[in-house]
Amino acid sequence: MTKDNFEYQAIRENAAIIDLSKSGKICLRGGNGVLFLNGLVSNDVKSLLPGRGIRAAFPNLQGKLIALARIYRDDDSLLLEVDEINRAKIVQNLGRFVAAGDFFIEDQTDDYVLYGIEGPKANEVIATLGVRLADEPEYRHEWVEVNSVKVRATVHRRCGLPGFDLFVPSAGAESIYRRLEEAGAVGIGPETFELVRIEAGVPREGIDTGEEYIILETGLENAISYTKGCYLGQEVIARIHWRGQPARQLRGLLLDTPLREQTGVELRATDGPQAGRRVGNVTSSAVSPALGTAIALGYVHRHYLKAGTKLELWWNDQCLGMSLVADLPFTVSVTGK
Repeated sequence: MTKDNFEYQAIRENAAIIDLSKSGKICLRGGNGVLFLNGLVSNDVKSLLPGRGIRAAFPNLQGKLIALARIYRDDDSLLLEVDEINRAKIVQNLGRFVAAGDFFIEDQTDDYVLYGIEGPKANEVIATLGVRLADEPEYRHEWVEVNSVKVRATVHRRCGLPGFDLFVPSAGAESIYRRLEEAGAVGIGPETFELVRIEAGVPREGIDTGEEYIILETGLENAISYTKGCYLGQEVIARIHWRGQPARQLRGLLLDTPLREQTGVELRATDGPQAGRRVGNVTSSAVSPALGTAIALGYVHRHYLKAGTKLELWWNDQCLGMSLVADLPFTVSVTGK
């Protein structure tokens, strides 16, 4: 069994450790911090109770996606976990308002290591650390002491499987990693994680999302509250939501050939009045061992969203092959318990 196959089997049938330490970890404290953040993001921060969390988007005025954040509330602070590509941008953006907002921010990225524990047996693994979050909703979190190290444990299903995140002080990270391995979890690399998140239809920031996409196009509607009131970009997002679907949406694609290149791969209609015209684009792809075929994520025009729709793959004016539109997540069987 190759290393890639071993890692894939581990996350599909057992439990895997994913090192996510480069993710930004930004702490926000102060009297007006909650209200201030609530006016910048798409979800309802103001209603969050301690021990709870949400996913939220930072939109611009046009409703397009600047960044995503997982927001966790404690008694006197908020923790924002953001993708590494957006860390500096979010710190700078929040920092511009500190003087007038009666709050302050602290970039804790280097202070904490972040481990994702994903897979059918992730519940069993984290239970050995004293974490009891197996039946809790996503983004529920608690503090536990492991090997005399205070760890924040959260529910976070990053790739369609049972999953948890552990925020571990950097000084104690090695001992916690050993405990996870002793409990049966296997460390996997970014290539395996990338494959499984594509199978799960989870968009990756900077690859499948970005400022060229409106939030509703990305399938991340659970990052939006339609009752919280005003925030940046709210008018555009609400208008699209209440008046109908966006012009394009993220969909799965079953490919008849693996793609060597995703950037610039177009989806073109095969029949009808739009035959030969561009109706979408590929954003990321992989070869799925479970499905036995190449798969991809991409944006498809709303007239071509139906599962089974045939679209051609084009790159540099060359037809690379065919694809079939598929609903997300892809149907991948999991044998582990």
